[in-house]
Amino acid sequence: MMAKARLGRIAYLNVLPIYFAMENIFGENGFHLVRGTPAELNALMRRGEMDLGSISALEYGRAFRDYLLLPDLSISATGAVGSVLLFSRVPFSRLDGRLIRVSAASASGAALVKVLMAELFEVAPRYQPGQLAGVPLGDVAAVMAIGDEALRLSAAGTMPFELDLGQAWQELTGLPFVFGVWAVRRDFAAAAPEITDSLHRLLLRSRDWGLGSLPELSRIAAAHFGMTPARILAYFRQLNYSLDPEHEEGLATFFNYLYNLGEMPEEPQLNYFGPRQVGS
Repeated sequence: MMAKARLGRIAYLNVLPIYFAMENIFGENGFHLVRGTPAELNALMRRGEMDLGSISALEYGRAFRDYLLLPDLSISATGAVGSVLLFSRVPFSRLDGRLIRVSAASASGAALVKVLMAELFEVAPRYQPGQLAGVPLGDVAAVMAIGDEALRLSAAGTMPFELDLGQAWQELTGLPFVFGVWAVRRDFAAAAPEITDSLHRLLLRSRDWGLGSLPELSRIAAAHFGMTPARILAYFRQLNYSLDPEHEEGLATFFNYLYNLGEMPEEPQLNYFGPRQVGS
């Protein structure tokens, strides 16, 4: 008998609408849930220690030959995302040659900062991956934070300049930005197509329940995140959890920018689990 599938779950507020029902209501137990930051889940997926689940868009792009996208699932935003933010001591147009510390938990967000600095502000900062909480800034001019940490830093308002990377991307391209996708390792999908299909359907069913229950989820989450239900609800409504043709165009555009910046050796194809194949 095959062991339970190892399903990756980002340990952030932003995926609560996708996972809440499958964790708390549906009573499913055909999987082992693996929690972590996006960077941690990327590494687990890459090493084959996670079978399917949420990974960064950048991780998919860098290893697209090893993965298949699960259709109609993403963490995206058309405009402001609210939790992928760049905080700066100086105007962004003055960051040329200055040091930006990017969250070690991030992958797509860190790559997006490079694209936006080059294309939108025409500057070339220096980048330093690292921890943000409790680490002195020193000569760091700006920090890029994601997830719950970004929400806390925004609420604190300790730096005078704040850039929502989703909003900046839309200004640059007019497209939504796909921060994260759901994918399955090709070897697991080949060995266990029925399990993969079942978990994909479960994720979609749980997401649909969550999107129909956002006010309730916001009240539940408020007690754990120190924010009002209204603010959490507004945050959820900034996000999109589908992967339609416009999102695909945004994803392909992001990969094209990274390829032109030398951050990718080739432009990835968007290949899907199941009968639907794009770009293959």
